[in-house]
Amino acid sequence: MGPLDKYILREDALEATENGFQLKFQSHWYRALPLSCMDFSLKINGQEIDKSQLSIKVNGNEYTYEQLPELDKEWLFILDRGALAVAQPLEKGETYQVEFKYDLYIPYILVGPQGNPLMASSLVQKNLVCQ
Repeated sequence: MGPLDKYILREDALEATENGFQLKFQSHWYRALPLSCMDFSLKINGQEIDKSQLSIKVNGNEYTYEQLPELDKEWLFILDRGALAVAQPLEKGETYQVEFKYDLYIPYILVGPQGNPLMASSLVQKNLVCQ
């Protein structure tokens, strides 16, 4: 966790949609990274959302969670927000406890004897009103 973690989820991050809800997020890293370097997990009111139900929206495109490892040409820029979309209804105006784990694998910083990418992990827990 770092000093920019407080910017990952803004107060307007949780939004009801026609098909469920979306959680808008911003990167906590100082440089843009491709989606292939990201991993997510999400809990709403303590209930973990199955990763197979997640889709990721960035730059006007939408991808399934399973597609993340191959998305090395789709980048999330530091001033842009992405969104996790979930086909599960939430009520507008209700407050939800959100736990968002956001892992970034930094491909240009290799650590350990195996030379694995550095992992910059953040866990944000926030009560958010669904917009």
